[in-house]
Amino acid sequence: MNRMNQIPKSVYLTLGSGFALGAICMAGLVMGGTGGLSKAFGQSSRLPDFEPRTISAPSRESIAEVKNLDAFYANLAAFVSPAVVDIRSTSGRDMAADGSRVPVSGGEGSGFILRPDGYIITNDHVVAGFDNVKVILKDGREFEGKVTRAHESDIAVIKINANNLPTLAFGDSDKLKPGQMAMAVGSPFSFQQSVTFGHISALGRERTQIEDRSYPDMIQTDTAINMGNSGGPLCNIDGQVVGLNTAIYSPSGTSAGIGLAIPSNEVRLIADKLIEKGKVVRSFIGVAPENLTDYQKQQRHINGGALVQEARESDPAGMAGIRKDDIIVRVGQTPVNTQMDLRNAMLTYAPGSTVDVEVLRGTDRKTFKVKLGEYKDPGLQGNNNSRVFQRGQGAPQFHFPSDPEEFFKDFPGIQGAPGQGQRHRSTPVSPDGKPHLGVGVGNITDDARSEYSIPGNVKGAIVGEVTPGSVAESLGIQPGDVILSFDGHSIQSASDLTSAMANVKVGDSKRISFKRFGNGSIASFDMDAKF
Repeated sequence: MNRMNQIPKSVYLTLGSGFALGAICMAGLVMGGTGGLSKAFGQSSRLPDFEPRTISAPSRESIAEVKNLDAFYANLAAFVSPAVVDIRSTSGRDMAADGSRVPVSGGEGSGFILRPDGYIITNDHVVAGFDNVKVILKDGREFEGKVTRAHESDIAVIKINANNLPTLAFGDSDKLKPGQMAMAVGSPFSFQQSVTFGHISALGRERTQIEDRSYPDMIQTDTAINMGNSGGPLCNIDGQVVGLNTAIYSPSGTSAGIGLAIPSNEVRLIADKLIEKGKVVRSFIGVAPENLTDYQKQQRHINGGALVQEARESDPAGMAGIRKDDIIVRVGQTPVNTQMDLRNAMLTYAPGSTVDVEVLRGTDRKTFKVKLGEYKDPGLQGNNNSRVFQRGQGAPQFHFPSDPEEFFKDFPGIQGAPGQGQRHRSTPVSPDGKPHLGVGVGNITDDARSEYSIPGNVKGAIVGEVTPGSVAESLGIQPGDVILSFDGHSIQSASDLTSAMANVKVGDSKRISFKRFGNGSIASFDMDAKF
């Protein structure tokens, strides 16, 4: 296609205006003769006075509409905010240098109150792995919370001992449309009760792997979401929760206008089961489903279904006769219009039960009796099932090879990796008898920030390697962690850490601070390193 044909009409109009203005200016110069040229090139002359004037004034009606819209947004925020909470999670206690007891590790996120008797919803990754969870209400009250988790769905319910709390209601996420307004409330970077506005950007976004979880159906929004917003509500203009803010896609680790939220219908389904039964029991059918495109629906003259991308003969669906390219349209009494309908049907029918599964194969409709298996969450208990309702097969996994040089090949964004200048490494004890922390570190590059969701304003030494049996390993330091201070010295780069370690002796105890960043969450660590 000719590129000129792709230029929008508005651009042509702008160019046309520019040429017209240029023609008028040139005409003035020509008509002014030599004197006009002299004035144009700055010889003694006085430019005429410029008197600014308003091209058009807004009407009273327009001003009133803007004020009404402004008041509406403020009222919407005032309605939602009281039911949004700050969640702080900690693990263990250690002795600080002054003798006080401090948390060994911690993180912060958001949540919202579902029921007035103290049931709160958040992301599982906000509370996962922590011993203590504290909920802080907008009015300043603090409560210890009891957590019930659904790891695979990244949803958790926290129960606090309180009553008559303000709540938020769920909206129907199936009715969302791109372009609709949206509002998020939460605690980004510990700034509690932060309100941001934006739009629904897209629906049905699939992220096959974010950290150790897969997300087959997400809402995309340009509403500003940052670390600490995880678990907070994404609301529509009626103040209803239509999504659970969960992750961001960002090269810098801060909002780049692409936020991802779990749809409210999914959140409500999981939360109800967690509250009612204390756990989520999911069956395993053993197919890899995919949504149909509009074109595929038109070809088949159907409104929806879940396209089977994989059905191994050793799994329940394959053993029953379901094959690749079949379109599942019903499971038991549950209609299937999307892949999420199929996934959620596994919450309805118990493992071991036999259900009728109706499929469209070519132009024929067939029904198969499928005996459902038991689902095992690979994030909680290891297994080899990586098909539907499990993590995506073939998803990249980080590993820790024994050879440090080989390890750094997987982290090209860390300065100091082979081929990128000097590397700062340490071992538990060097040949001269001096103790080392036991990490390989580098300066933070843009690639490293993208890889580990590290915000652009964070400075420090990023960990690329942890030596087995080292002090660092005993502290729980992991690749991707950012060391911020050591023995009271601020760490701005890898060389700063090397310098700070220079005078450490065997038997010393030094305070070390580091942070771990994830999609929508921050874990802070401050503890004593004993050499």
